[in-house]
Amino acid sequence: MTISPFDLILLLGSLQGFILGTLLWTTPKGHRLSNRLLAVLIGLLALMSLAMSVPVSNRWVVFALDFFPFIMAMPLGPLIYFYTQSMLNPAFRLGHRERRHFYPVVLDWGSKLIGWIFLGGLLLGLVPASDGPIWGHVMNEYDTYTDIPRWLSMTTYLILTRQWLSQYKQAQSPEKTGNKGQNLSWLWQFVNVFLFFQVIWLVHLVPYIIPDTRSAWLDKFGWYPLYIPIAVLIYWLGLKGYLHTRQSPVEVVPPKAGTMFMPAEIVEKAIGLLTRAMQTDKLYLDPELTVEKVGRHVQLPPKTISFVLNQHLRKSFNAFINDYRIEYLKQQLTNPANGHLTLTGIAFECGFNSQATFQRAFRQATGLSPKQYIEQQTAES
Repeated sequence: MTISPFDLILLLGSLQGFILGTLLWTTPKGHRLSNRLLAVLIGLLALMSLAMSVPVSNRWVVFALDFFPFIMAMPLGPLIYFYTQSMLNPAFRLGHRERRHFYPVVLDWGSKLIGWIFLGGLLLGLVPASDGPIWGHVMNEYDTYTDIPRWLSMTTYLILTRQWLSQYKQAQSPEKTGNKGQNLSWLWQFVNVFLFFQVIWLVHLVPYIIPDTRSAWLDKFGWYPLYIPIAVLIYWLGLKGYLHTRQSPVEVVPPKAGTMFMPAEIVEKAIGLLTRAMQTDKLYLDPELTVEKVGRHVQLPPKTISFVLNQHLRKSFNAFINDYRIEYLKQQLTNPANGHLTLTGIAFECGFNSQATFQRAFRQATGLSPKQYIEQQTAES
């Protein structure tokens, strides 16, 4: 089995998309919802690229391509639109109203539903096998003309996104832009690149949907004029988006509207009690520590502790505790008395009860893996 160079480019682009999509989904940097919206966007592009490049010599591969929706373009426009909003508005959430924008994905499933109806009729003896080519022709025609609403949907959302960015830029004063200026610059590039891709798609779409030119166009060029740019888009979008996320500050817990008021003296007292409980009593060494346990120790209601941490220290309870565990762990890494312990063993001694939690918290706090941190400290000493 041989793979053409163009198909190899698409396969590698698909693999790169899945890798970068996974990294974006799991990274603690930046805004979590934004990262995951971008990860899904890249993942859908990678899935489309895979469907167009995977070798079809195996019958099960052919079955999967015929009966499962690898190409889902209807969600791309909403993903772009909501990703842009979430990057500039940390309070943005995907509610029920926003999720309704993704309902048109059923258009992408249409030809596959036709295929499953044929397969069900065939198994039940209601449809003869000789009708297979007719059903296949209907599926192909459906996929062909569904590209029109796909293109229109994505173009509409891109125009709406561009208008939203223009309005947002006009509403911001330069001195108050801050970190959002960097996000705004990236989002303009992001939208403009997709608009350029829409032009390429339109050039391919016109001869493709016209019956008299379709066969000649596909015989001469295939799908490469459309999917080679998609592979390039996956590389650019994944790398640029991931690097931008890595340079963004870690998401903090935003203050919630309508929260309860707490006098400043109570807040100061609570912060003092919590600090003493960590620094002096070392409660963080308890791997099963909860906000209720801390509340009983400092004699404060758990709601008060959560309020002070979220609204005044801008940290969740777990982040607050893990910060102390990480600082204590740094001290233990250079302690000769711990030479007989593994890195995970030291982490457990410092209050962590999960290696994955320890690794994630350490990288989030230091920007380095534990191994990289040890090597850095060894080199400096």
